[in-house]
This record gives sequence, C-alpha cells and structure tokens, in this order.
Amino acid sequence: LDSFLVYSKISPVLIFNRAKLRLAPEDMDEVVEADGKRAITYAIAKNKGLTPHRKKEQRNPRLKHRKKYQKAKIRRKGQVREVRTEQSRYGGEETGIRSHVSKSVRLQ
Repeated sequence: LDSFLVYSKISPVLIFNRAKLRLAPEDMDEVVEADGKRAITYAIAKNKGLTPHRKKEQRNPRLKHRKKYQKAKIRRKGQVREVRTEQSRYGGEETGIRSHVSKSVRLQ
C-alpha cells in the first residue's frame, strides 16, 4: 500500500522522461507525442539506398504473379500442343504431314 502511494505521487512527466532514457539513441526519433505517422529514422533512410522507379504492376505481388502466369501459359503453348477433343471420327491428317517438324519427346 505504501509503494502505491509513493508511485502515485510521481508525476507522469517524470515517468515519461525515465522511459525516454531507457530508449536507445537510434530510437529517440521515434518517440511521438502528437497523433500522426512517425517519420522514418536516419538509419532507415540511409539503408534504403537508391531504388529505381517501378511500375504499379511490379508493386502489387498478386497482380505481378498473375501476369507472370499468363506469360508462362503462352510460352507453354509453343512447347506442348493443346489437347483437342474428337469432334468426329478420325479422317486422316487434315493439315497434312510435315516431314521437317518433330513434336516427339526424346528419352535419355
């Protein structure tokens, strides 16, 4: 009970100042008394370095991977033929047989 009375007599300003002293010197900039966003520290600003301007698409990971997947599908079409369902009974090669094109897979 005595400790509670002593603690309540200590002014809030003194408590705040003691908390400030416990902070490291780099964190002193981050103590905010007013509402609002905190400014970045000098260390953070220096660590960022020079970064090139990026498109909005590059800054959105979900959209970036979506576009990347679409491009990969297009590239895949050149490697593997699309599966076509049989519309009618087989009637021979419609487009003819090209002797200089090979679409087989080699086994090692």
